[in-house]
Parts: sequence; structure tokens; C-alpha cells
Amino acid sequence: MFNKKTLLCIIVCICFFTGCNFPFNFGKKKIDSPTSNNTITKNEIPIEKEEKYISKFTGEEVSKNSFANTPFMVIIENSKDSRPQYGLNSSDIIYETVAEGGIPRFIALFQKNDCKKIGPVRSARNYFIDIANEYNLPFAHCGGSAEALNRILKNKEKSINEISNSSYFFRDKTRKPPHNLYTDSNKIKTYIKNVDYKSNSPIKLNFDKKYWEDSNLPSTKEVNINLNKYYTTSYYFKNNKYIKYMDNNVSVDAITKEPLYCSNIVIQFTDISLQNDALHLNIRLTGQGKGYLISNGKFKKIKWVKKDKNSVTAILDENENPIPLYPGKTWWHIVSTNTSINLK
Repeated sequence: MFNKKTLLCIIVCICFFTGCNFPFNFGKKKIDSPTSNNTITKNEIPIEKEEKYISKFTGEEVSKNSFANTPFMVIIENSKDSRPQYGLNSSDIIYETVAEGGIPRFIALFQKNDCKKIGPVRSARNYFIDIANEYNLPFAHCGGSAEALNRILKNKEKSINEISNSSYFFRDKTRKPPHNLYTDSNKIKTYIKNVDYKSNSPIKLNFDKKYWEDSNLPSTKEVNINLNKYYTTSYYFKNNKYIKYMDNNVSVDAITKEPLYCSNIVIQFTDISLQNDALHLNIRLTGQGKGYLISNGKFKKIKWVKKDKNSVTAILDENENPIPLYPGKTWWHIVSTNTSINLK
């Protein structure tokens, strides 16, 4: 028989274990089961989604660093003495239009890729400034027409002129001047940072791969642009890319030694006329006109519209609906209304 002291010890122990939630069930407290609401199951563990970065100039997925890269433009020569050019395959968008003597020049937009050599860099024209301003981007060049230089000075355009900033450019002694002036991505981005240029383009182009997979769209595997008696350029569709030819020769990038290519070809017809000096050109980039958009082995007739100098050029179909680009590089031709175009 238990004495009073023994009985008292038993009662104290029971109270102690119950108050401390000892893992034996004495009927006073229910222990949560593994499926209790207080238990985090495997399916409830939050999974962090990997963020994707899509280039607003090519519509392609890019790295975080590429997405954050500082965009800029460079005016690049296209005379026979300048070929092959450096860095064109590293660019996102290339505009091509005529300059003096009937030979086109390029203004190329760079963001996705850094490039160790870009050029040859040549002089600015008024219409190249218009294109750079549409993207609100700084542009590198060497000198310019009197009209362009006066505009740069008057309007404080985002010019990066080699004439007054030679340390951001370099010469290649293996080529003859003036076809031997170059720059690179790091030099241009350093200049932009040093002078605190704003370089965040408001333009975000529209891309849609599925649009150009429509089998009802007319096809074209060959594009011929007969600009004048001094220059022709062609594109041949191969491996989902348009390979560029100039004057019947395949064009290559001097860095990669690979053919120049693009995923989209825009042909914009407009009015081009000689200025009073019978040398420089006027190129109309506002208003509206006709043209073609060629992508993924197919094409669409387009209507381009740019309401004023501060608006973005829209590419529309016959019903005034925007036409998207195919993801990838775009080569944009601005040509006279009487230019001969042949699609095959």
C-alpha cells in the first residue's frame, strides 16, 4: 500500500509531464499528426521562378547582363574600301540608306552583344540623327555634313564625335584612311557614362514567331534590291536566316569571318532628293509610305507611318494593324520610291 508521500510524488510527476507536453499521450493534449495544417508539405514549399530577360530590340532571350547593357548606335561606312566591316553581326538592328555617290552607309544599334571592334566609323548626316533620335540613343561618328554638325551643336544631340573625342576611337594601320577608323563597345559605353548621356530607349519592338509560321503568307527565299548602277544588295534564305550579299558577293563580318545575316528585312520606300548643293541628300522619314517586311521565308506588303519627328515608325498591314517582327536581328532599308525590288 502506498503511503501518503509516495502518492504525492506520483501526482506531482504526472502534473509535471503533462505540463511539459511530454511526448506520451495522457489524454490531456492531442499531438498534431504529420498531415496537420501546421505542417508544411512538399507541395507547399514556395519555388522561386527563374526570371527571363527578353531583348526589346531582337525579341530573343538574353542574359541579365545583356539585357542591362547600355545601348548605342554607330554610323558605319559601306564603300568597297571599307569591306569587310567589323562588328555588324554583333549588332541588333542595322539601318541602311544611301549617302553621297549612291553608296549606302549603315547606322547600327548595339546592345545584346559587346563588340571589340566596330567600323569603319564615318560621318553623320541629318537623317542618321533622325534615326538615332527615334530610339533616343547616343550615336558615334566622325565629323559630318555642315547641316548635321550645326544641328548637333544647336540641339545638343547625343553625338560621340571622333573629331573632339579621339581617345574613344582608334585607327587600324593595315587599312588606308579614311577607311580605318574604329571604336568598340567599352569605349562608347565609357564615354556615355562619363558625359552622363541618357541611354534607355523607350522603343520596345513587337515580336511574334507564330505570326510568321502562317503557311498562308506568300513566300520568298530571295530578295534583290537594285539601288542604283553603283550598288546592289541581295539576301538568300538559308537555315532560317537571310544571308546578305553586296554587289553579288557574299558579305562577311571581319571579326567572325562569317556571312552577314538577319532574321528580318524591312524595306521602307520614301522620297529621297538632292539638296541645293547637288551633293547631300534629303530623306523623308515622317508621314507614311509603302514597303515590305520579309521574315522566316515569307513576306508582307506594309504601310509605314511616322506621324512626326518625335513618334516611332509603325509597320502596319492593309487593315492598319501592326505587323510583328520575327525574333532576331533586323536589317532596315530606307530606299527611294523608284528603287527596283525583286522577291523570289
